[in-house]
Amino acid sequence: MAFHILFVCTGNTCRSPLAEIIARREFEADARFEVSSAGTFADDGSYASSGSLEMAREHQLDLETFRSRRLTEEIVNRADCILVMELAHRSGVLGVSPQADTKTFLLGELAGRTGREASVPDPFGGPIESYRRTFEKIQAFIRDATGKLAALSEGRDDRSEESETR
Repeated sequence: MAFHILFVCTGNTCRSPLAEIIARREFEADARFEVSSAGTFADDGSYASSGSLEMAREHQLDLETFRSRRLTEEIVNRADCILVMELAHRSGVLGVSPQADTKTFLLGELAGRTGREASVPDPFGGPIESYRRTFEKIQAFIRDATGKLAALSEGRDDRSEESETR
């Protein structure tokens, strides 16, 4: 079974959909990973923002059929690792499922950043350049976090094997 990474932002129309498609491309040759996204205050069924659609097109990625979804306990429970864009999103995840504490991380911190540099600011409503900066930051964070994500997936596999041998 694949290690499921869930990306979370506010509306699930800008940052987390970009993270989802960037990670999907990054891990496309690695069947160990499955990725998805959701938003703490998302409306189910919304399209990706126009800025995110443009960034996807510029990088030969596809968000045309993407539809947002609100974060639910079921979505949280299905994920093996939850990566949030800002600390407020971590609170939103834990508000839905307090048990998710040990599997919820700020994406930038997992990538080795600290302080304000670990957050991904919301580009919603901003100029296209803010979407470019967001795309580049998310892409760098995912690439820098790949080793830690692999280690987390191996740790999950170890726990699964231990429980099967008991």
